[in-house]
Amino acid sequence: MIFIFSVSYQYGQGFESRHFNIEKLDEGVYAVIHKTGGYAICNSGIVDLGDETLVFDCFISPEAAKDLKKAAEELTGNEVKYVVNSHFHNDHIRGNQVFVGAQIISTKRTAELIEEIEPEELEWEAKVIDDRIETTTQKLAEETDSFKLEELKMWMGYYQAIKESQGNYKITLPNTFMEDTLVIKGTERETVLFTKGKGHTESDIVLWLPEENILFATDLLFVNCHPWLGDGFPEDWIRYLQDLQKLNAHAIVPGHGPLGSNEDMDNMINYINTINNIVETAIESNLTEEELKETEIPEEFRDWWFGRFFSPNLVIQYKIKTGTLEE
Repeated sequence: MIFIFSVSYQYGQGFESRHFNIEKLDEGVYAVIHKTGGYAICNSGIVDLGDETLVFDCFISPEAAKDLKKAAEELTGNEVKYVVNSHFHNDHIRGNQVFVGAQIISTKRTAELIEEIEPEELEWEAKVIDDRIETTTQKLAEETDSFKLEELKMWMGYYQAIKESQGNYKITLPNTFMEDTLVIKGTERETVLFTKGKGHTESDIVLWLPEENILFATDLLFVNCHPWLGDGFPEDWIRYLQDLQKLNAHAIVPGHGPLGSNEDMDNMINYINTINNIVETAIESNLTEEELKETEIPEEFRDWWFGRFFSPNLVIQYKIKTGTLEE
């Protein structure tokens, strides 16, 4: 199966962006889906509350975030009042600076992680980004497999977004904090932000629209993509997904990939369990870390994007379980 992000969506007002496509889920509710080669990288959401507008996650690039802001205002007729940072990863928070005057909502822990980790990320990116672009350019010129070619285009967009935002990106921290649940009531609808704590990261917020039965699940759900487990808590993540399944959402917007369903949450749980099982078997068999790295991706996940995450996912969980993970 060839998995391509760049499916075209139409929503009637003709907004075009090189960074994302928009799918209308309900009146006033939109999924914003990363476009291959663009500078969004993650998915986002736009919710018209009636008299106010909310944006859920805001991309890795200020350039893509400018398009997101423009789309949100054109679709709803209102300025964006709320921006939600679901968690601290760079592809979900670097558009913050574009939404001047908005309430940028996160948990306190997410804000702390942004403040702590973003400077380190920026320093590391400055050292490696030119090499990553050069290497990916060469791979693009040589690759003949259409599946691999599409994913390489995505990674090139990721690297170029980082490169082109150097010099004009500034860390913009959340300014409004929530704990377990935050209900925002507009004149047209009510939106519920809630967190069950650990999952994909130490603190993950999801957005639930109870009347429309729509869930924005952020990176708790990757659809047809290997998730990044490096900052995650597998057992908590599985419980979080099982709780989200109980909502029986009509539509689920994942952090990465096309629109999902409860079945995709089952696939994510299966993936996490598979990683754990491989690692536990490796430990029981006294495999070394280097031997573990040679593990092939199971057939059921071979047509998923982000295959480069598979080996690090194994190694990190191996180090956690063997107590050799360095802080």
